[in-house]
Amino acid sequence: MSLALSPLASPQPPSRPAPRKRASSLLSWLTCLGLSLAAAGCSDDDEKVDPLDYKHPLAEGETICGRSDFNEMFPYSIRSTTHPVLVHYYKEVEKETAQEVLAYVEKGWDYHVNQLGMRPAITDKGECGPDDAFDVFVWKGHRSCLVDVLSGDDSTPWDDRRGYMIVDPWGPYGGPELEETVVHEMAHASQAADDWYEAPHTFEMSAVFTDQVYANRYIKTYFDDFQANPDWAIDRDDKYDTWYMYGSSMYLLFLKDRFFGGQPQFLSQMWLLSRNPPGAENDQTLNEPDFADALDTMLADKGSSYVQTVPEFSRWRWYTGDHVDDRHFHHFKDGLDNLKAAKLALAAQQEAKPSTISITEKAPMMLGTSYIELSSGSSTPQNVYVNLEAPPNLKIRFVVQAVPGLTPDSDGETLDLSSGPQVLKFAADQKRTLIVTALPTGSYDPDLRDEARYPFSIVISDHP
Repeated sequence: MSLALSPLASPQPPSRPAPRKRASSLLSWLTCLGLSLAAAGCSDDDEKVDPLDYKHPLAEGETICGRSDFNEMFPYSIRSTTHPVLVHYYKEVEKETAQEVLAYVEKGWDYHVNQLGMRPAITDKGECGPDDAFDVFVWKGHRSCLVDVLSGDDSTPWDDRRGYMIVDPWGPYGGPELEETVVHEMAHASQAADDWYEAPHTFEMSAVFTDQVYANRYIKTYFDDFQANPDWAIDRDDKYDTWYMYGSSMYLLFLKDRFFGGQPQFLSQMWLLSRNPPGAENDQTLNEPDFADALDTMLADKGSSYVQTVPEFSRWRWYTGDHVDDRHFHHFKDGLDNLKAAKLALAAQQEAKPSTISITEKAPMMLGTSYIELSSGSSTPQNVYVNLEAPPNLKIRFVVQAVPGLTPDSDGETLDLSSGPQVLKFAADQKRTLIVTALPTGSYDPDLRDEARYPFSIVISDHP
C-alpha cells in the first residue's frame, strides 16, 4: 500500500511488491474539483478552449516508475538547486504549477528535516526517474496525493524505503490547500527513511501533528471523527474508513504540551527509536521496537510510559469542545474554534439517580474510553455514590476519573473503586462526567491488539 490523504477509500494496489502508500484525504466519494482556468486560445470553430481541460493519459494508480514510456508520460522536469529533488510534469502548460510544487517540496523538506529534526527522504539511486533525485510527479487527474515507496537502503540495518511523490495540484487537495498537502506528504517521505512498516495509525497521526504545527492551526476535519469515537483505541487502525487516524494527532499534541515543553521535535526521536530490522511488512509482530516502545523510553525519565499517559490524555481530551480552557493544550495561533467544535461523543447522559448504566455497544476497546455525563436533578440523592461492575477479565483494568475539577487547581480526580463505591460530588453547574478507560493489566503491544470491547456498568446509589 501507499501513504496518501484518503480515508473512505480502499487502499490502492501496490505498484511494486509490497509497497505501502500513505494517503492524505477522503477519496472515493469526492469529485475532482479541478481548477477552471481561462482559455488561452480558440478552436477552428472559434470556441474557447481551456488549455488544462485534460487528464494525464495514465489512470490513477497505474505504475510510473520503471515504465518504458516514462519519458513520454512525463517529458518535462524541473530540478531543485538546493535539494536532491526532481519534479516531473506532462505538458509545457504545467510548468508554472510544477515550479510551485517544487517550492512547496523544498519548504516541506526544510521544515521536516531542519526544523523538526526528521531524516531526509532517501534518494532512489535511479530506481524511479533518470537519476538519484527524489522524484515528484505533477499528475493531473490523480486525485489522491501520496508518497509511495520502492526498495530499501541495503547499507542500513533498519527497514527504510526509497520514496517518490504524486500530487494533483488541480484536484481536491490542490488549489489553496496545495502547500499543506505537499508538506504533509513530505512527512511521509521522512518517515520512510526510518520505518515504513510501523503501526499503521502512526503515519497519519504524526503527519497531521506536523501539519498543525506547520500551519500553527488546529484542523477541524480530523478532530471531528476522532472525538466521535472515543471508545476506539487511540492507536486503532480504522483502514482509512474515517479521519480517525488523522485526528489521533491530538494525542501527540498532548504529549508535546504535557511532557515536552511545547516543542514538537520529540517526534523525530520517536521515529528514530522506532527503527527495526526488515520483516514487519510480512509479519507485523516483527515491528519491534515500535512507536510505543519508543515512547516508553522517552517518557521513562518523566515517570511515565505510553500506556500510563492514556488516562491523563483521556482527561485532556475532555477539555475540548465546550470545555476548552487555558490550562491544557498550548493553543495554536489559529483554529481555536476548531478545537472548540471537537466535541466528545458521550456513551451515556442522564440524571444521577439510583440506577445502573450499562455500557455495551459502545464499550471501550483496549486504550479506549467511555464518557458518561451525570447531572444533579430532582431525583438525585443528597449523597451520590458510584461504583463500577464488569465481567471478570484478567487482561484489563478500568481507570475511572471525574471531571471537571472541583477546585481551581484541579482538572479532575481519579476515583479508586477497587474497594467499593465512592462519593461523587458535583461541580457548580451540577454536572460531572465520568471517564472510564480500559487499560491492559500486563504489557501492551499495539501490533497484537484486536477489536475486542470491554463492557461495564456504572452503578449509582445513595449509600456506600
